[in-house]
Amino acid sequence: PSSPDLPPPPNITVTPEKLEYLIGDPISIRCVAPWSKEKIQGFQFSGTSGWAVDVRTVRRMYTYRFNITGPKDGGSHACSYTIINQFRRPIRSQESKSIIISVKDHPPRPTLALKSSTGVAIEGQPLVFLCTAPVGDEERRFHFYKGKVKVIKGAELTLGNTEAQLRVLESSRNYTGNFTCGYEEKTEGRWIPSYLSQAVEVLVKEPASAPRLGVDPPSGVVSENYTLRITCVASRDDFRLRFHFYRNGVEIPPGHEGSKTGNTGNFSELLFPQSPKRFGGKFSCGVEEDVGGTWVPSPQSEAVEVTVKARSHLIPLVAGCATGAATLILGVLLAVCLRRRWRG
Repeated sequence: PSSPDLPPPPNITVTPEKLEYLIGDPISIRCVAPWSKEKIQGFQFSGTSGWAVDVRTVRRMYTYRFNITGPKDGGSHACSYTIINQFRRPIRSQESKSIIISVKDHPPRPTLALKSSTGVAIEGQPLVFLCTAPVGDEERRFHFYKGKVKVIKGAELTLGNTEAQLRVLESSRNYTGNFTCGYEEKTEGRWIPSYLSQAVEVLVKEPASAPRLGVDPPSGVVSENYTLRITCVASRDDFRLRFHFYRNGVEIPPGHEGSKTGNTGNFSELLFPQSPKRFGGKFSCGVEEDVGGTWVPSPQSEAVEVTVKARSHLIPLVAGCATGAATLILGVLLAVCLRRRWRG
């Protein structure tokens, strides 16, 4: 049937009437069908955002209630009803006039930053997050989340009306994951949540194990003025590294006693072209990792004993004695030979 042949449109009203609705506001849309001798089968409600509700009832009036959850609940809304005609066929009425619902959007999303240049931390290091909201005069309160769970461990500090800081004094592997933050604005006595910030990924790694120290010669015994090579191998090369060598617990400064240092990846070498006199002792090494701009030390390696032996003067003495003996024997033989000639 053509539109004029359809049942007349119902009357539609909304309560409460507001120019702009807030998220969380309750709304009631009331649809009333005009009187007719046909029986009512139900009502239909719809919105321009795409939602629709079909309600079965024999009453000539129905009220659809819902709470505003966001801008998608705004826009144009209308209703209609269905009757059963004399042929027992359902006929939908003309649509009611539209009512416009305007919804105030969520406050804009804040930005979240981690005070680390890489997003990587070592167990035991502090984690500091900074959540910054756009400038505004409304009263606000901030929240931090790991995944979808609110972070409740750590010291949360609100810095004015636009920033909040979350400080975790000692991180653990459990803090690996994606973090976000959000805030609420107090509007008309109600806290309205903002959109969440973009996620910040955090990776908390276990501390590095101690490096491994090596000595050449492997025996750890070297004569003075002979080459002594000490090597240090870090347990990993995930970060930029800084090496340190120690003798009897005291760090060996660069260039000490003519030494040379070279680094490649997770390997470092300390070379003494000529071993210093009385330079023996217990040698060890340590490594620092550049973790997000903070140098984090590893445990020191196991110590290796090095003995520097003084040069022996026995060999020149023996050599001198042997030369003298040879000269004496040659002299005796020469004298015997000359004596025989004279007798002859």
